[in-house]
Amino acid sequence: MDNTPFEPRLIDALVREDRVHRRLFTDPAIFELEIDKVFHSTWVYVGHEAEIPNAGDFRLSRIGRQPVIVVRDQTGAVQVHFNACRHRGVTVCQDERGHARHFLCAYHGWTYGLDGQLVAVPYAEGHPASFKREDYGLHPVSRVATHAGFIFASVNADVPPLAEHLGAAAQFLTDFVDLSPTGRLAMHSGVHKFRYTGNWKSQIENSVDGYHAMAAHGSFLGYVLRERLGRDVSGMVDGNSPTRSVALDGDHGLLDFRMVNRTEILGVKEADLPQHLQTYRRQLRERLGEERAAEVLRRNGGDGYNLLVYPNLFLIGVQIRTIQPISVDTTEVYCAPTLLDGAPEQINEARIRSHEDFYGPASFGQPDDMEMFVRQWDGLKCEALEWLMYDRGLERESPTPDGPASQLTDESAHRALWRHYRRLMLA
Repeated sequence: MDNTPFEPRLIDALVREDRVHRRLFTDPAIFELEIDKVFHSTWVYVGHEAEIPNAGDFRLSRIGRQPVIVVRDQTGAVQVHFNACRHRGVTVCQDERGHARHFLCAYHGWTYGLDGQLVAVPYAEGHPASFKREDYGLHPVSRVATHAGFIFASVNADVPPLAEHLGAAAQFLTDFVDLSPTGRLAMHSGVHKFRYTGNWKSQIENSVDGYHAMAAHGSFLGYVLRERLGRDVSGMVDGNSPTRSVALDGDHGLLDFRMVNRTEILGVKEADLPQHLQTYRRQLRERLGEERAAEVLRRNGGDGYNLLVYPNLFLIGVQIRTIQPISVDTTEVYCAPTLLDGAPEQINEARIRSHEDFYGPASFGQPDDMEMFVRQWDGLKCEALEWLMYDRGLERESPTPDGPASQLTDESAHRALWRHYRRLMLA
């Protein structure tokens, strides 16, 4: 572990265009600065409205390491409160998600409404005459905003508007939700949780890494998919694939598979699709119109792209993934599969099965990645290793409407994330 005193100005020397220093992964002092400069300065994803569809529904989340409650109040509005009683700081909600009429501090019985207001204090007469309940509601998070049902919050009151933060990523969030025939997601299928020994940025980078698929996930591509589909699909992820690594709007990351036509790969015409798929496509055309429905199907949510909204939200496959830093060497990952409200039952069943295939706890994909993060943490203890390389595709990177891009196995998306990281850390 690095114990050298850290000066924040050194960040400028530790992040270069084609490499970053190992200290950014291993130095506890840098991690503490990241919590302040990254997670406490910008917008952080805290949940989706589909998780709290009704008044009284809530879920717990965190901004950096600060616990918050995301709840739909009596009026139907989304609220985000800090999960800390105003009396002694005890958390007032322990369940990860559920339904409540109020939030009760189990230490001294202070009770808060869904809107965060303090509604009951035992033996209130013992407080001074100046004590007023309206002055002691749960602290609200400074800024809350949503896009396509994705709820973002920030403890920085001066954070730029959410639309500015999302940039081009906003359209991809919209497309993910527009796969639903009603324009709404359902999220009642539980969450897969993982904890690994390693830095949070290992998972962030992996989210937009198209280079590792053939090596780390060779068993899944070579055996599971080949057996299931009856043909080799490795060409979708190798160095000759038409797919791209994109520095989306310069700040977020994208692996772009939209140019790959799945029905052509499988040799299936739309007229030959199963009835439930034809019904589903008809539903989309009725709601969105022919042109927009075709665009949504081409983008196809996390199957047409992997999207990273920096610093903690990732869309892949059918899942919404959240990355939670715990310490410099401990990270938690939450993978929540999504269903499409109003879609034929077979569609949603297939979504859950595909999620379990690759990302479930007994699957092929996610355990592969977690093992790589642990091995990376062990390897980063080698002090002879100073720099980690991000030079793939640098010379063949070219501008696109979405941002600088190169081949899928290149590192355009990585370079965008590190540029964003550097700006935040030096702000």
